[in-house]
Amino acid sequence: MKFDPAYLKSKHFWRDLALIFGLALVVRTLTALPQQQPSYFDAAYYYVNGVNLAEGRGFVEDFVWNYLNHPGPPPQPSHLYWMPLTSILAAVGLIAGGVSYRAAQIPFVVLSALVAPITYWLAYLLTGQRWSSWLAGLFALFSGFYGPYWTAIDNFTPFAVFGSMALALAGLENEKWRMANEEWKPETGDKRVSGSGLRLLGLMGAGVCIGLAHLSRADGSLLLIAIILLFGLRMMYYTFLRPIPHISRSIFHDLRALFLISLAYLLTMLPWFLRTYEVTGSFLSTAGTQTIWLTNYDDLFSYGRELSLQTFLAQGIGPIGQGRWWALTNNLQTVLAVWGMIFLGPLALIGGWHLRHRIVVQLAAMYALLLFIAMTFVFAFPGARGGLFHSGAALVPFIYATAVIGLNRSIEWVAERRPRWRPKTAKRIFGVGLVVMAASLSSFIYYQRVLKGNAWNGADSIYPAIAAWVAEQNPAATVMIGNPPAYRYHGGGLSVVVPNNDIETVLQVMAEYRVDYLVLDKDHPVPLAEIYDHPEAQSDLSLLQTFRPGSGQEIYIFGER
Repeated sequence: MKFDPAYLKSKHFWRDLALIFGLALVVRTLTALPQQQPSYFDAAYYYVNGVNLAEGRGFVEDFVWNYLNHPGPPPQPSHLYWMPLTSILAAVGLIAGGVSYRAAQIPFVVLSALVAPITYWLAYLLTGQRWSSWLAGLFALFSGFYGPYWTAIDNFTPFAVFGSMALALAGLENEKWRMANEEWKPETGDKRVSGSGLRLLGLMGAGVCIGLAHLSRADGSLLLIAIILLFGLRMMYYTFLRPIPHISRSIFHDLRALFLISLAYLLTMLPWFLRTYEVTGSFLSTAGTQTIWLTNYDDLFSYGRELSLQTFLAQGIGPIGQGRWWALTNNLQTVLAVWGMIFLGPLALIGGWHLRHRIVVQLAAMYALLLFIAMTFVFAFPGARGGLFHSGAALVPFIYATAVIGLNRSIEWVAERRPRWRPKTAKRIFGVGLVVMAASLSSFIYYQRVLKGNAWNGADSIYPAIAAWVAEQNPAATVMIGNPPAYRYHGGGLSVVVPNNDIETVLQVMAEYRVDYLVLDKDHPVPLAEIYDHPEAQSDLSLLQTFRPGSGQEIYIFGER
C-alpha cells in the first residue's frame, strides 16, 4: 500500500470525490423526501428554534423542556443545554427556501453528503488504494443506523463532518504523507503551497472544526481533550521511554501544534462563550454537567430535585453500579451495531490495529475511548439514551476506512495459508458483498424507522388537534405537555414540560409558570400514573377534554379546579 501524494492533485482523485459526493447527494435527497416533519424531541427542538432565528427573534425558545438551573417562564433564552449550530443551519435553509421543514433540511442534505467523500479521502490517505477508498466511501453512503438521521434536523450531520475533519486534520498534520507532499513538484503553472503553510492551515483548520463540532454538541470538547492527551502522551513517550534525535525540536513542534489548534478553537467558540456569559454569568451553561448526577434518566425532567454529588452518592453503591452496568451493556450494543454496522466492527478493529502507529488512527481511537468512558461512567443515562449514538457519528469515516484495511489484511492472511486463493479477486468479491450487506441493512433500518406504519410522519399526530383546541379555548394559554418542541412545531403556543414529580409538585409548577392546561398522554411520568388511570376522580384537577387517537392511547387535558 504505497501512498502517492501526487494522486491528491490529479483529476482522477477530484473526479472520484465529485462522483461519490454526487451519489451521496442523490441518496441523501431520496432519504430526506419521505421525512416531512421532525419525528422526535431533539429534531423538533432544533427546528422550531431555527424558525425563531430565521424570523429574527434570536436565540429564544417558547417553552421550558427541563427544569435544570430553574429557568423562568417561556419565552426564555434558548440553547442553554443543547448547542446552537444545528438550529443555525436550519435557519440558513429557512431563510433561503422559506419557512418549511423541507427548506430546513437543505443544509443537512448537502452537508451529510460530504461524509462519503471525507471517508474516501481518509481511506486513500491510509491505504493508498483507489479501490479500497471507493469501498469505504460506499459504506459511508449507506451508514446503517445513521442513515435515517443524516437528513434529520439534528446534530448527527454537523458533528460527523466537523468532528471527523478535526481528528483527521490534527492527526495528518504529523503524517509522513505531508513531507512527501512538500517534496512533490507540481507541473508548470501550478502554485505550490509550502509545507509550513500546509501545516498552519491544517492545524488551524483542526481547531476551527473542533469549535464547530462543539457548537454542534456540548461533548465536542472531548475532541480537543483527545488531541491534547494524545500529543502529551507522545511527548512523554519520546522524552522518557524512547528518546529520539532532535527531541527538543519535536516537542516544540507538538506544543506549537497544540497552541494553534487551541487558539483556533477558542476563536471559533468565543462568540458563543460571550453570549452564554451574558445570559448565565458563565462562559458555558452548567445545565448539561448536572446530568452527571442523575439517578435515572427521568430525573432530567424533575422539578426542584437537587442533582449533586451528595444526592448521587446517597442512592448507594448498588444502584450506582446497576446504572453503570445498564449503560455499559447498552453502549456496547451501540458500538457493535451502530458504529460498526455489526459486520464491519471486527474488520475495523483489525485494520485499526494494523495502522496503530498512524497518528490519525491513534487520535480516533483516543476519542472513541474517551467518548465511551464519558457516556458510560460519567454521563451514563443521557449517554446510553443517545449521547454515544450522536457523538459516535464523528468516528464513522475512520471506522469504515479501517474496516476496508481490515478486510484486505484478513484476506491476505488467509491467502498466505491457502495458495489457491487469489487475494485480488477475493478482495473485490468480499468488498462488493459487504457493500451489498451495508445497503441491505441500511434499507431495512430506514424502512423500520421511517416508512413502516408512517412512523416518522405519524409522530405526535394528535398535537395539531390539541393545539387547535387550546387556541379555541384561550389563544394566550400556556400548556404543560410531554413534548413542548413538538407542540410548538404543530402550531401550539407557550408550553412547559410535564415534570417527573407527584401531583403536588405539578400543581406548584403550574402556578409558578402560569400554566392553564395540563396534557397527559400514555407516556406520562410514573408519579402521575394515578391521574392518568383515573382522570375523572381528581380533586385538584378538572378533566376538560379527551382525545382518543388509538386504542389505549387516550390523551387527557386538565385544568385546575
